[in-house]
Amino acid sequence: MRPLLAGLALAVLLGTAARAAELKALLDQLAPPPATQQGRVDVTGWLETSPQGTDLVVTLTPRGVARLAADPGIVVTPLARPDGKAPGEPVELVDPNLDYLTEPPVLRVPLPRHDGGEVEAQVDYAYCLVSSQCLFGEARIRTGG
Repeated sequence: MRPLLAGLALAVLLGTAARAAELKALLDQLAPPPATQQGRVDVTGWLETSPQGTDLVVTLTPRGVARLAADPGIVVTPLARPDGKAPGEPVELVDPNLDYLTEPPVLRVPLPRHDGGEVEAQVDYAYCLVSSQCLFGEARIRTGG
């Protein structure tokens, strides 16, 4: 009796798995999988110190089919510390003469009020997966400390 029940249970599970796969395929046709599977943008940052002071260096690297839009571009905003003061001013990269940035950009954000502690910044950017599907992205980076 147990082998019969086990066989029936296996048949039900296999049938359910097949229906689930069919349902997923149908849903993917109606609403494609998230853009992160087709393309994404990796955002990284680090601090560099020179005789002129400390800079937050931020890079954005498109992956897959993603391309960074040159306009509205990219804005890196150093966030306020607990004392309420930001270590630097926002820096932006915008080129209204281009559709897309041709190379992964590197933005240098001067931090004249950096006190040696951690730096957190908001990075806002636009990227496109195909010519008609553009998205806004944002990332928070934290470095130093």
